[in-house]
Amino acid sequence: MATVSSSLSFDIRAGTIIQAVIVSSPGHYILKVNFGSIIGIRNCILHTAPHIHAESLLEQHVCAIINFPEFKKNIKTLKTILLCMPDTHGYYIPIQPDHCIPNGGSLFL
Repeated sequence: MATVSSSLSFDIRAGTIIQAVIVSSPGHYILKVNFGSIIGIRNCILHTAPHIHAESLLEQHVCAIINFPEFKKNIKTLKTILLCMPDTHGYYIPIQPDHCIPNGGSLFL
């Protein structure tokens, strides 16, 4: 069970997708996300609906945990987890702020 102290240890930030590259099949992407000048650009993985194209992901504002311990996913070593939720078909869709948040903006709990 999550506790208040454990949830406060996650550093959740806003960023902008600047690159999306298909890695194995449609809907499987490695994303480059800009989290601003202090945090910089980080890689994330997204497994989403096959009908979502790379071009439609560009410039989207997303949220991610940026202080996750490094882990290996396929051939990439990552330390940033893109926050997603499943749509009605079970495909993962990135969580997006409703308003324009500066890159690197922090979620307050």
